[in-house]
Amino acid sequence: MQASMPLNAYYAIFAACVAVILIYRRRQRSLNLILNMRGPSNPSWLFGNMRQLMLSDNYGDWEFEWQKEYGPVYRIKGCFGQNRLVISDPLAVKHIINTPTFTHPAGFLRNAAMAFGKSVASVQGEDHRRIRGAMSIGFSAKVVRSFVPIFIDAARKTVREWELLCTPGTPSTLNVCQLLDRATLDIISEAALGIHVNTVQDPDHPLARSHTNILAAAFKRSSLTILSDYLFGFIPGFIFNQTIHLPIAAMRAVSTFRRVTEQYIKQKTEEFQSKGGDGDNDLLNVIRNGRSGTSKMTIAELTDQIRILLVAGQDPTSVVLAWSLYWLAANPEFQTKLRQEIKTTTENAGGDDLDYDGMPLLNALIKETLRFHPPVPITERIANEDSVLPLADEMVTSDGRHVSQLPVKKGQSIMVAIASYHRLEALWGTDAHHFDPSRWLEGNPCKGNALGPYGHLLSFLGGPRVCLGWRFGILEAQAILSELVGSFAFTLPENSCVRSRLSGTEGVPFDAGVKGLSLCLARI
Repeated sequence: MQASMPLNAYYAIFAACVAVILIYRRRQRSLNLILNMRGPSNPSWLFGNMRQLMLSDNYGDWEFEWQKEYGPVYRIKGCFGQNRLVISDPLAVKHIINTPTFTHPAGFLRNAAMAFGKSVASVQGEDHRRIRGAMSIGFSAKVVRSFVPIFIDAARKTVREWELLCTPGTPSTLNVCQLLDRATLDIISEAALGIHVNTVQDPDHPLARSHTNILAAAFKRSSLTILSDYLFGFIPGFIFNQTIHLPIAAMRAVSTFRRVTEQYIKQKTEEFQSKGGDGDNDLLNVIRNGRSGTSKMTIAELTDQIRILLVAGQDPTSVVLAWSLYWLAANPEFQTKLRQEIKTTTENAGGDDLDYDGMPLLNALIKETLRFHPPVPITERIANEDSVLPLADEMVTSDGRHVSQLPVKKGQSIMVAIASYHRLEALWGTDAHHFDPSRWLEGNPCKGNALGPYGHLLSFLGGPRVCLGWRFGILEAQAILSELVGSFAFTLPENSCVRSRLSGTEGVPFDAGVKGLSLCLARI
């Protein structure tokens, strides 16, 4: 006769069964809750709502209406019937950006690794903490302030080029984005690498060509890229890594960019070594000299960080500058007041050492532009394990339930709606959809807790993956706008029709259906 099973074993089996049932019920409850969430109807099994969200003629036309109808947490359909959550609820967003449970999707990480290598944009966990720690020395307030002469020089070159393009004595219509793109590329090339590419006056520099080509490849948006972004996450890594060899324009652009940047970084490294460890005060040398202890990076890793800086440090600032000039042109009274503030501050300084932070109108313009046109209006995260999102405001499901927290399953796609967060009337007031820099002149207008590092805005995200270069970008915008607005008056051309469209991850200006921004310029 067999011995009976010990009582403790029965308890263990019973407990295991209960645990399995509870986990199963939790998963089912999570799925059922998501299925019962309100959201727009699905116009396409293949694309879901993604073409509405990502390819609208004016970014936000659909998203802001959805938020108005369904609130700051709702469900949309992705490709092939996938359920996606769109979230702008401040408490849920804070949890997502501060918790390692939520990471970029596999497709994004693979694309970033292919283009930039083992950069801060593509690594996770301990590697991410180590690399950020090593890079942070290059973005302290003191180091960033040392780049102001570079900002001013590029801005003044832009002024001179616009003077040559303008007809004396009469306003001239120019696409301002062209020279803004070149000026910000000149700045980040010199600040990051100590290389004077001078694309403002000579746009044919090899680094400029490779930079332009990779942006064109990476920032193209179409129905095909929506599908490929979704499918890339399912392709085995060893197969995906071979796509770099495909004979298509995008892969050629990536290969050329990696080759050209490696060539210049190698050249700078040899100069650094030949000088016995001394060199220019660029980011490459500052970070290299600061490598030590647990934050130490290899030369290969440092090379990859410079690659991502050359892209992330150029295009977002150019977009912010373009939108700032657009809204100044649309608000001539505010533009006149800002120009007087610039004139007074410059006269009081007696030189180029301006107190940019002491210019309330300038900073109000930059903050309102970042609120209204965040460089990255929406970003995706994936839940790497089951989690529960706290909600600042109760969510009402399609069957009438009131929910104060949202359970999400491992693998759930979440769209962090930055642009929608910036339009929440509960945070920014009933005029949240109106561009008004004056809202910043009497303290911070946001009624919620700070999520990002600047003005309670999410434009630079927040948490462990907050944009490293946010101080750099703000000071660069302050310096350039001071030079441009102090030199030109900007007005809108007749029948101006400017829209914000998603290009890659950014909401960029499109004028009459073409990427760019035409403004009328008159020399002061």
